[in-house]
Amino acid sequence: MLRPESPRWQGYVEDTVTIDWQTPPVMEKARELASGCADDVAKARSVYLFVRDRIAHSVDAGRDDLPCRASEVLAAGTGIGFSKSHLLAALLRAVGVPSGFCYQVLRRSPDGAETLLYGFNGVYLPSRERWIGLDARGNRPGLSAEFSIEEPRLAVTADPACGEWIYPLIWTRPAAVIVDLLSRNKSLSRIAEHVPAELPGVAREASAPSAR
Repeated sequence: MLRPESPRWQGYVEDTVTIDWQTPPVMEKARELASGCADDVAKARSVYLFVRDRIAHSVDAGRDDLPCRASEVLAAGTGIGFSKSHLLAALLRAVGVPSGFCYQVLRRSPDGAETLLYGFNGVYLPSRERWIGLDARGNRPGLSAEFSIEEPRLAVTADPACGEWIYPLIWTRPAAVIVDLLSRNKSLSRIAEHVPAELPGVAREASAPSAR
């Protein structure tokens, strides 16, 4: 079960260098997406579908763009999964929906042992008093992620039987190793083989206070 790393709500709504939701373009887009939404669930769904469907995944679109900051992802209209998770968190925070960052470790290929990190979002719905997992990677044949307030419906889900796992924590900020990777490289082709295998120094079963 996903649970927050911090009992302090401020971290899940803060504006940061990477999750720069207070920049005018992000705030404007967030207001547009939330317009007419009756509650937090409707807002979260509207924002999620925009990032999933309207912000192209760089690989699927054949683009080499590698934005990192949320405002950069919005301006580029594309990004890899990590980048899209930054934008999703920023837009959600801009409409008052707390959000953070989750990671899972997957095999690079079905028949291989090498792994890589994969990011998605943890989102809190006050009206439901619960955290949910959302993956805005973008759908394509063989990969399908959906908005769900029950069990997370990710594009790809870790299989423990194959040595894969999901870190149980929802972090307030994106992993430093990912921000560093995206910030230092502006070309997707330069990082293809450098996505980390897992979160450095973080145990698989990281512990934190309960989400309650």
